[in-house]
Parts: sequence; C-alpha cells; structure tokens
Amino acid sequence: MALTLNLEKATAALKLNLQKAGIHTPPELEVGLGLDVSGSFEDEHVDGITNTLITRLIPWALAFDPDKKIDCFTFSDGPHHVHDVGPITVENLEGFVKKHVIGRVDGWKGGTDYSYVVESYLAHFGWAQVVEKAGFLGKLFGQKDRVIASGEKRKSLVMVITDGENTDQQRTIEVLRASEQRKDEVYFIFLGVSNQGSQFPFIERLGDMFGNVGFYGISNLRSFVQLTDDQFNEALITDELIDWLKS
Repeated sequence: MALTLNLEKATAALKLNLQKAGIHTPPELEVGLGLDVSGSFEDEHVDGITNTLITRLIPWALAFDPDKKIDCFTFSDGPHHVHDVGPITVENLEGFVKKHVIGRVDGWKGGTDYSYVVESYLAHFGWAQVVEKAGFLGKLFGQKDRVIASGEKRKSLVMVITDGENTDQQRTIEVLRASEQRKDEVYFIFLGVSNQGSQFPFIERLGDMFGNVGFYGISNLRSFVQLTDDQFNEALITDELIDWLKS
C-alpha cells in the first residue's frame, strides 16, 4: 500500500501537536518499534500496510531520536523469536518490511508473546540485565547462566504493533511490574490492530495497570494510516504520555 508522505511537514506537525499538549521542546528519546510477525498478521505485512504504518511513525524518530532512527525488533512466540532487525531510517524506509522482515526473521508466522519483546527492549536501552542462558550440554559440564551488564540507560519510547492477544499474560505483567519497580524510563505504546473487529482486553488492561504503558486500538488499519497528520498524532498523544515526557 503506497503512501506519499512529506516527512518534513509531518514532523513539523507532530512537534506542533506536542507543543499544544505542553511539550514545547521534544526531549531526546531513543525510539523503538516492536513488530508482531505472528501468522495471523501475515497478510498485512505482505500487502505493505504495516510498512505504511511505519512510515507514519517515522516522524516520531525525527522529532525525538538523536540519531533519527527507529530500533526495530520483530517478535512472535518465545524468547528465541525476538529478532533485532536493525534501525529503520528515512533512507531504508521504503520496502523495509518486504526486504528485511517477510520470511527473513526468526519466528515468522509464529504465535504471540509480549513479555520477551518488552524484556528485550528494556535490556537494549540499558534498563534490565541480559542473562545469557547456558546450553543443555554446558549445564552438564557445570556451566551456569551468565549475566551480561546492561549498557548506558537511555530514556526511550517503544511502540508495539500487534494484531492478537498473547499467550504469556502473567509473564508480561511480571516483566512490566519489575520495570516499574526499577523506575525504568521507558514508555510503551501498544497499537492493537484489527480489521475484523477484535478487541484487546489484555493490553488495554496493561494501559490501566501501568503508568508507562499506553494502548490505542485500530479497528481499520487502512483508514488509520490515511488520517491527516493532526488526526494521527492526536490518536497517540495522550495525557499520560505527556505527563511521562515531562517527568
């Protein structure tokens, strides 16, 4: 699905929408994008509509990220199906999903878990420790799991695009609760995408449970990506997000 977007104009509109909401100068933030690659989301990827949605999100990187990029992880089910695809930039945006995601990432057309991609971003941006698991043979010979020190802590905004309910609800709550207790400076916006009228009660509940989690339900993705800049931004800019940006 092709979309012609003036990124300079769209970024200026986002900054103006933020100013109207009380953010006069966007703070420096790392920007991440978790992209669901479960089997039920295949058609949207193949049709190019998720790439169009990413195009609409690029202005957030241009406004906030010091390197003008989005760090993209794909995910489906389980810890080994979170894949660091690399940064999305203005230069590689066109056809990014087709070139780097479809049929190319671990977990393509798998199930849906949220906790592992959330955990991966918390580690990626320096807020959580990474544990390198010892293999089965290694454990037989006394090898133990190894904790790898986190890098520099970076305040971050992560958008998670998903089309389905997850199978690891309790673990997701535990990961987010631990992050809240550590006071990690990461805000997650879950974008629940459904063209069949599905609801997302769990991630909507996460938005109610945690002050650093937002939720927006998209009932018609094709219509959503065609919104004006102001309409698109107003859907994602909530009072809670503004309070978090000011903190």
